[in-house]
Amino acid sequence: MNQMLEHSNGHMNPVLRGIVIAVFAVAARGSGEPLSHDAGAISKAEEGVKSEIAVAAADPNRPVYHFLPEARWMNDPNGAFFADGWYHVFYQLNPYGNQWGHMHWGHARSRDNVTWEHLPVAVWPDTAKGEHHCYSGSAVQDGDGNWQLWYTSVSGIGPDFSVPGRFNGQVMLKPLDKDFITWGKTTDDPVRKPTLPNDIDGYGWDNYLRDPSFFKTAGRTFMLLGITGTDRVGGNVAPIYEARNKALTEWTYRGKMTDYAWDCPQMIPFGNQWMYVITHDPAPQWSVGTFDPTTAKFAKEKEGRLDRSAEYMTVSFATDNLGRHIIYSWIHPTKGSGWANCFALPRVVTLGEDGHPVQVPVPELAKLRGEHIGVKDLTGTRVLDVKGDTLEIKAVFENADKGASGLRVRRSEDGKRGLEIGYRGGILDVFGTAVPIATEGNGKALTLHVFLDRSIIEVFINGGKQTAAKVAGPPAGDLGIEAFTDGTCSVDVWQLRSIW
Repeated sequence: MNQMLEHSNGHMNPVLRGIVIAVFAVAARGSGEPLSHDAGAISKAEEGVKSEIAVAAADPNRPVYHFLPEARWMNDPNGAFFADGWYHVFYQLNPYGNQWGHMHWGHARSRDNVTWEHLPVAVWPDTAKGEHHCYSGSAVQDGDGNWQLWYTSVSGIGPDFSVPGRFNGQVMLKPLDKDFITWGKTTDDPVRKPTLPNDIDGYGWDNYLRDPSFFKTAGRTFMLLGITGTDRVGGNVAPIYEARNKALTEWTYRGKMTDYAWDCPQMIPFGNQWMYVITHDPAPQWSVGTFDPTTAKFAKEKEGRLDRSAEYMTVSFATDNLGRHIIYSWIHPTKGSGWANCFALPRVVTLGEDGHPVQVPVPELAKLRGEHIGVKDLTGTRVLDVKGDTLEIKAVFENADKGASGLRVRRSEDGKRGLEIGYRGGILDVFGTAVPIATEGNGKALTLHVFLDRSIIEVFINGGKQTAAKVAGPPAGDLGIEAFTDGTCSVDVWQLRSIW
């Protein structure tokens, strides 16, 4: 979903308020219709991006190994999937400005989640039909294994149609080629004939439902939707549908999966456990529990924040041929000229022994490593013999509970400035973001895995048990690194190459 407030003067059937709706069979529109593809709209969007590339490329704050479009505004990752050896990721894109608006879906693919190939815009609004935004959504395979994309069709109001006026429904696209480069909508009028309209159950969803996502279990396919909860629509609930046919063109409304929801819901499977992720202020929130396909209900057992920073946003995920669940997110607000926002580093997510998520950067990132230095048995404070703003740092602090331990990155030559990642008394302070964390083992160790990419800094703590993705804007000449500890530590630093 997008960072906007939605307003509606619609109403809900009062008989249905506060109760679970009976199951309705929903015949989706668009079945059997030829696919609609607007090459002109896509070409226009591509030109809008290209016109700003030179400005973006000249910005010294622009990251070099975090994925982002060639220029312009991006936000939510959408529809991530893995097929034929490629990771495909889509994302919300404004090709005509460096701020939110005119939502399209950008598209990129990668063999390794490190180097990326920009592809043509995949999803475009049918402005002639009154559609002004293609909001977030997901990818899913139908019963025959064919990939689909789904998004939320939105009509806007205001002088530039930037204010959401109506959420029309969910729209399905199918690929027009075997490489998933070009996509076609299964309806020629997403405003009046969306694949799954929002007002089909008699419930007052029409101006609220968005961000379709999908998961499968027990031979069933479910669609989960995001919603801005209000009293008018029965509270902050998670509407869930079940597919009635292999083509995913007919759906049954199953009620409310759980009693809390918001933007871009995702259900990630871990054996008989599920991690339900939603994005609500300030950051993505996770819940681990069980899902009963018979009742279509999720039972929460544990919960927390996926990242401790308020700058780490919505997620999409793909499961690859190794069975890894790889999550993609975006970092906002960034400090850019000609570009706005970027993806966080792709993360492999698992569940730890405590049932909480553990996130680590994809190990393939190691192929970007260049020059290396290592320091062992460091005590006290030391400025390391390395400089840079595109670095990977691994630090292990022993006896970290003895006092203070940590790093100062982007340190000025005189030591008067720097971004401190400092641990004291059970709290790691990532230059203003507090992360509760316990030291580990008999050595009371703290481990930090830090990625510096110009204005973007990501910190993975104790093997990914906690994370913090941050945006910073230190002076360009502040490139030093300082380690400090009241115990002992070892530090390894690599220069990282650009992915472009």
